Amino acid sequence: MSTFPSASSRDVAQLRLQEWRARAEERHRLVAQTIGEKSPEEVLRLVQDLQVRQMELEMQYEQLLLAQQEAETLRTQYVDLYEFAPVGYCTLLPDGTITQLNLHCSQLLGSPRQQLLGRRFGVFVPLQERHRFADFLAQAFQTGTQETCELTMNRSDGSCFYAQFIALAIAGSTGQPATHCRLALLDTTTRHHAVAGLAASEARFRTLFEQSADAALLVRNHHILDCNEAAMRMIGAREKSELLNKPLNFKVPDRQTNGRSSLLLIQEHEAAVQAKGAHRFEWFRYNLQGEPMWLEITLTNIAVGGEQLIHAVWRDITAQRAAREQLRAEKEFSESLLANSIDCIVALDRQGCVTAWNRQAEHYSGLAETAVLGKSIYTVFPHLDTAQVHAVLQRVLAGEQILKSSPSFVDLPGQFDAHLVPLRNTDNQQVTGVLAIIRDMTERTRLLEEATRLKLSQQQEVLSAILNTQEAERKRIAEALHNGLGQVLYATKLHLERAAATAKRDKGLSLLDEAIKMTRSISFELTPGILEDFGLEYALKELVRRIPRSSIKMHLHVAGLRESLPALLELAVYRMVQELLNNIIKHSEAQEAFVHVVREGEVLAISAEDNGQGFDLLSKEKAGIGIGLPGIRNRVGLLGGKLTIDSRPGQGTIVSVELPVK
Repeated sequence: MSTFPSASSRDVAQLRLQEWRARAEERHRLVAQTIGEKSPEEVLRLVQDLQVRQMELEMQYEQLLLAQQEAETLRTQYVDLYEFAPVGYCTLLPDGTITQLNLHCSQLLGSPRQQLLGRRFGVFVPLQERHRFADFLAQAFQTGTQETCELTMNRSDGSCFYAQFIALAIAGSTGQPATHCRLALLDTTTRHHAVAGLAASEARFRTLFEQSADAALLVRNHHILDCNEAAMRMIGAREKSELLNKPLNFKVPDRQTNGRSSLLLIQEHEAAVQAKGAHRFEWFRYNLQGEPMWLEITLTNIAVGGEQLIHAVWRDITAQRAAREQLRAEKEFSESLLANSIDCIVALDRQGCVTAWNRQAEHYSGLAETAVLGKSIYTVFPHLDTAQVHAVLQRVLAGEQILKSSPSFVDLPGQFDAHLVPLRNTDNQQVTGVLAIIRDMTERTRLLEEATRLKLSQQQEVLSAILNTQEAERKRIAEALHNGLGQVLYATKLHLERAAATAKRDKGLSLLDEAIKMTRSISFELTPGILEDFGLEYALKELVRRIPRSSIKMHLHVAGLRESLPALLELAVYRMVQELLNNIIKHSEAQEAFVHVVREGEVLAISAEDNGQGFDLLSKEKAGIGIGLPGIRNRVGLLGGKLTIDSRPGQGTIVSVELPVK
């Protein structure tokens, strides 16, 4: 049984051959009947006409051969196209019987072609879908138009595949009902799986979209097509209708914070996502309650249901933006503070490389910031590359704060202090470097010295007033003793001397002599008139001369006192030496003592040394008992001097005083 549709073309060729044969036989018969009645000229013309006809027939025969050859070529091509087509072709009768099929169709059905011819096509359709196939085939025969449907098919081995059918019913002749149906069979298993996968993917996307914790939106033509609940919460919407179909510039200011048009930026961001597939940027807008908010928006091109959309993810970065702005402001403030600080500020990392160098550092060192940043401090200042400097930096990196005076890299006159403190990480407080703050202390030192001088001057004025008051009171008491009590005692002595001599009179005279001596001594001590009359050196020698040799051996050394001193200073020195001598005599139990009063330039030094019993200075100070020298301490402090006491039990005592001569 032929499997190729070539019967119609052969029938047409045979009909033409029969027609031409009949015409030739008719002409031959006519010629045979009339040739005896014709003249030679007519016979000749008739022969020529026959020859022309013969030539036409030969030419037509040749054309027929060519047409037959072309038909065979086309038939071969048709066989190749039909047989080896990637689409299954078959011919079905109204009851679904297979009368023709190509190789691919037999492969799809999973059986050889000879076993499929004459079988019903419906046996390869699952039972639950056979009614659909029957309706489809009946519709194709009834309408006579192309019909299509998609069904599940079973192969002979039981495996299944998805197929799409395209059917067209063919009539036997014009006006007659269709006798057979041409059916094209396409394997759509891959497409079906792809569609199913796409549907599953879209379902997963929809689930992720709806349940995502991030605010997600779908955008089409600059309008919001869909959004999830997170986006509604972020924007302050209660229902989706408050956002859907809204333009992207909804609740967006006309211009962003950088001054650019929001609409223009929307177009630029859309162009960026179209070009790159994904795009991220920061955006300023308002929520539905009118509150400002900053968003980080990520745009991605996606295909949903065969339509290209933009998937937008919003992340609220209002708090981060505020923190970033605060950090930027703090950084600008720090940089401004660093640049405009009156102190030299230098920062080093753990390796000693310079990370900060402000204007004052440039002024102090003479080196520009660009010349030192990133370089080792030991490279910039080679003289700092010493074991001592390394040790100091290591102490700071260990967490210690150090104060150094006169840093060696400062090449300016004056006094400078360097505070070295550790730089710590704000997160874990680890030391990351060293911060050196170098301050010009010249003016501060000058002011402190000026304040000290002023205070000292005020103290000296107070001391002068106190001492003058004391001396005036002492002078008054001394004069009262001398002119009052002294005169009475002297008159009593004269009266007793004129009386008759008795033992009681002699005893009374002895007591009067002693009282007169004590009165003179007290008067001398209260008012050292000798100081005013003969000067400090003579007055000090007189103090020593008055000490009985039997009680202690006293030595006095005086130098540089020939030039007069200020009256207040002379009196203070006299009183201090007087008190030192009294302390030695009363408390030291010494056998010998040395007192030195020496002036060298603008400094007057007093030193008193004895070989007495000494004392424990610390224990007496802790006990609050004192050391018997309160007057000396006060005078030395008011005069801006320095008092030093060195004493140990059993080793004597040395008291040293240094006073400025002003």
